[in-house]
Amino acid sequence: MSARLLRCMLLFVLLLPVPSVSGAVPQDEVLILVRAGQAADACRVSPSPVTAYQRLSEGYLMGVSRDALKALQRAGVAYRVIDERPWGASYAVVTHGNPAIRTLPASLPAQILHREGDAALVKGHASTLELMRASGYQVVQVTGEPVPVDESVTHLPPLGDLAADDSIRAIIQMVSDSSIYNYILGLQNFGTRYWNNANRDTVARWIRGKFLATGMTDAKIDSFTYSSGTHFNVVATTMGNVNDQAEIIVGGHHDATSSNTSLAPGADDNASGTVAALEMARVLRAVNYRPNLTLRFMTFGVEEAGLVGSNSYATRARNANRDIRAMLNYDMIANRTQTSTDRDVYVVWYTGSEALSNLNSAMMRAYTTLNPIQTTSYRSGSDSYSFSNRNYKSTFVIERDFSPYYHTPNDLLQYLDMAYAREVVQSGLAMLLTLDKMPPAVAGLRVRDRGDGVSLLVTWDSVEAMDLSQYRVRVGVAPGVYTNTYNTGVKSMLVGGLTSGTRHYVGVSMVDQVALEGMITEVSGVPRLVPLSPAGLTATSVPRAVSLKWRKNQEVDLRGYHLYRRNGTSGAFARITANALTDTLRLDSAAAGTYQYYSTAIDSAGNESTPSDTVAGTVATGIGGGTEEVAYEYRLDQNYPNPFNPMTQIPFEVATKGRVRLSVFDVLGREVAVLVDGEMEPGRHTAAWDASGRSTGVYFATYNAGGRVFTAKMALVR
Repeated sequence: MSARLLRCMLLFVLLLPVPSVSGAVPQDEVLILVRAGQAADACRVSPSPVTAYQRLSEGYLMGVSRDALKALQRAGVAYRVIDERPWGASYAVVTHGNPAIRTLPASLPAQILHREGDAALVKGHASTLELMRASGYQVVQVTGEPVPVDESVTHLPPLGDLAADDSIRAIIQMVSDSSIYNYILGLQNFGTRYWNNANRDTVARWIRGKFLATGMTDAKIDSFTYSSGTHFNVVATTMGNVNDQAEIIVGGHHDATSSNTSLAPGADDNASGTVAALEMARVLRAVNYRPNLTLRFMTFGVEEAGLVGSNSYATRARNANRDIRAMLNYDMIANRTQTSTDRDVYVVWYTGSEALSNLNSAMMRAYTTLNPIQTTSYRSGSDSYSFSNRNYKSTFVIERDFSPYYHTPNDLLQYLDMAYAREVVQSGLAMLLTLDKMPPAVAGLRVRDRGDGVSLLVTWDSVEAMDLSQYRVRVGVAPGVYTNTYNTGVKSMLVGGLTSGTRHYVGVSMVDQVALEGMITEVSGVPRLVPLSPAGLTATSVPRAVSLKWRKNQEVDLRGYHLYRRNGTSGAFARITANALTDTLRLDSAAAGTYQYYSTAIDSAGNESTPSDTVAGTVATGIGGGTEEVAYEYRLDQNYPNPFNPMTQIPFEVATKGRVRLSVFDVLGREVAVLVDGEMEPGRHTAAWDASGRSTGVYFATYNAGGRVFTAKMALVR
């Protein structure tokens, strides 16, 4: 178990992002905490790109420009500035023995920026973070790469017979106290499994050997680099027989730490969690179970230095856009000092994975004597956090009575309760078997305003499912409380009869041919009669014109946009668009001077929104102030939207007629797309890039013309 669990304290670490390039990190960027449910609104209303760096319990840690703060405030987005001068140092949070981190000792010069629940965000130099580790603190480091923003939540449908399945009961009865005991003993016998000990490769090979001994033929060492050394996860895989691209992961970390790193037996922390994966794999091979989905049984290295192994694996999985349906994590599951009738166990839940934690609890009640207690503590204290932060559904089980021998040489098998550990493993195996049967959750659930004040258009993406019968759509005015239910065979529904101006919650699930229902994914929307104001309006002065652009509205009945202008800062605004614009980019070639602008949205019925934010732009004359040709320059502007999924526009300017090449590179320096390659006339141009099929991550637009090269950083977030 990572050190942050000692007294439920956490820290989040943000390292400097990708090396600075043009457009990489805005010079005026500030870090803010955007409250839960409003991160998407922040992205929508900001006139400049917004980057989500970390998912926190209360929302998202995001980077925005200073100008964007005004737009967020006017739009009513709840946020708090975390750091006005970011990236001069690293960010971190640590687990230690204090009941709460209110202050840090003078020997650890770091600044506390934010606390939430059992978490505290701090800022300090790399040397301070290393000193924290040496002082018994745990530092979890994050790459600073963009993370996806997903504000949907999940609910558990009625389980019916899934919670009382005799075939599942027969399989989980094969989980053995003696098998768990022997696995833990074998790991304890290494003497130490300290993450940086020279025997770490031997430990990984031993675990791989145990997976192979179960009869699994696909057990591999997964290598990664940390602290100038090579380290190891272990991955044992049983491929799915129906859908081998969809995965369920069961895991726990195999490294250990101690006050004496040469004596770190780690029986509870975390041989017990490692054994959960080993024992589930053993039982399923013993019964020759043929899964519908691909099952991966994993043990992670370097958890004790900050979830490093799981972070490496989850990052690579997300970049490859792998379909991981669930991550089930086990960490410290064998210590029990309760009375014989007290069988409490903690189930840690993550925002967006609520249904998974509820299923975990339901399995404990249905198949064991355990009493599940759901908690928000320990969220970032173990490897499930690495997956949750990348929008993979995750859950985490830990003993209620924290081991008194935590991180000491006395964390030994003799102090553990095998019957308690067995029931945790049994409930986890029951959950795994249940998930393997259930239809998946829908993906890409979206709610758009129909624009008539009484209906919402609900759409979602296709997900491969076994024997899909129908989709179930539920609607209510409170989260998870539904008053109407509909069934449909297509991936959209226009839900009517709603109350104008009231937020409605829409949950969608998949149902198979035998009436098994998958988890409910929920989002919300407000039906309105009048369109929302256009968001993100910006004005950029270009030769002899002002370039205006804004974000696209999402109303279904949107006709287009109008633009309004006035000269200077006083007087009346006049509309400068005769007909509604269908694009979100307009070049205003007015006479020389300074102007103010705003935009409005208009729907098919002629309803016009309230004005957007007002922006200013200046139209300058050419070099002699008379009738000279417009003087263009070579330049590459920031793409919009950014982050994007999957389409983005890349504006650029050509000074003189000649050869132009505009291409896209990934972070490894590989050219992945050529958007322009040929002779172009002078002027302002825009190239579109469709990144469908590309993985989430950072890309670079590179513009080569006139003997000059420009680069801009772009973030694809799925």
